[in-house]
Amino acid sequence: MNDTEAVPAARGTVLGSGGLHVEWEALPWAHSVGAALVVGCGSRDDPAGREGTAHLAEHLQVLADPAAGAGGVPLDAVTGVDRTTFRGTGDPDDAGRLVRRLLDIASGRGPRTAPDVFEGERNAVLLETRRMDHRPMLRLGPALAAAAADEPGLDAVGRTTTRSVGRITPADVRGVVERGYPGAGARLFLAGPPGAADGVRAALDRHRPTCAPPRGSGGDTTVPRRPAEPGGHLPLHGLDGLVAVTLLRPRDTPSLTLDALLDPRGPIVGHPAEDGPRPIGRTVVEGRSERVDMVVWRAEDIAVPLERRLAQLVAGDWRAPLAALTGRLRDARAAARHWQLATPLGRVGDAADRYALPGRPCGPRRIALWRVTGGTPECLARHPLP
Repeated sequence: MNDTEAVPAARGTVLGSGGLHVEWEALPWAHSVGAALVVGCGSRDDPAGREGTAHLAEHLQVLADPAAGAGGVPLDAVTGVDRTTFRGTGDPDDAGRLVRRLLDIASGRGPRTAPDVFEGERNAVLLETRRMDHRPMLRLGPALAAAAADEPGLDAVGRTTTRSVGRITPADVRGVVERGYPGAGARLFLAGPPGAADGVRAALDRHRPTCAPPRGSGGDTTVPRRPAEPGGHLPLHGLDGLVAVTLLRPRDTPSLTLDALLDPRGPIVGHPAEDGPRPIGRTVVEGRSERVDMVVWRAEDIAVPLERRLAQLVAGDWRAPLAALTGRLRDARAAARHWQLATPLGRVGDAADRYALPGRPCGPRRIALWRVTGGTPECLARHPLP
């Protein structure tokens, strides 16, 4: 579908059920309805000692009882540090079914599940958590992000353990959902053919009376929300000597020039590779207002040349040598974005990824060099980026 970018889309934001903001995009070329719901509840909202609760809540919401109205609509979901995002595709002739399914989730009503279903999904989360127990590199990203950023709680995912998941109760899940899912931060993105708009509006209108604000704490059956705290990651056993470069920047401000800094062909990653090893991994950790990009090497002896290289870069006009690479990245991203926006689900997914939940502004951009010592990231150099 080569003309999706050329066809104008009618955008509109309406105030939906219970104060939920709903954004509708009319796509004349579409043959399906795409939906993405963002709720302001993530790993950072886990009760103390029960890390993994928000992740388990996401699993249980996706498996909501099919007998409960629109419960059988299939959804994909992912839990991040500060949010959980649910995505799905629906029939434009019955768009209300998908919308009702997501409105049920956004209302903050905890999922009702039988004990065997609860334990089954707990075991699914345990399997994912055991990967971090056996592969400590998976905990390095959250630990580095928390050390590099000003925003607290970016290591929340890395604090989840099999022991903490084993302590979670249905009451914990209900409490996290009731407190974290409703509210001004939640937003529903919808896109589809213009003819589906009536079904969307009807679903919003019908659902409004049942979408109540979040209830109270529920007595002593729920665990109070733990304030986000910096640090507190688990020791990174077996990772001493790893070297990493982190780049801190605002989450909601894309920059191809900053992307080029840590690109495999860029001046940092490409430079030590001329005389040393290639990186063993890279990742991105995003919070509410800040994003941390990172690259990791298993070679302690490149720390000194990397430190010199960072100092040289920031001392001069660091943007100039990146101009050609930035142009190539722009062309590649434009092509990838064209295909992403060629479906309703891709469009709402892009809108959900770009949506910034309310939060404090990001601090200054900066680049830093780290070495893991005694299971903890140790900062070797830190430079602001104007």
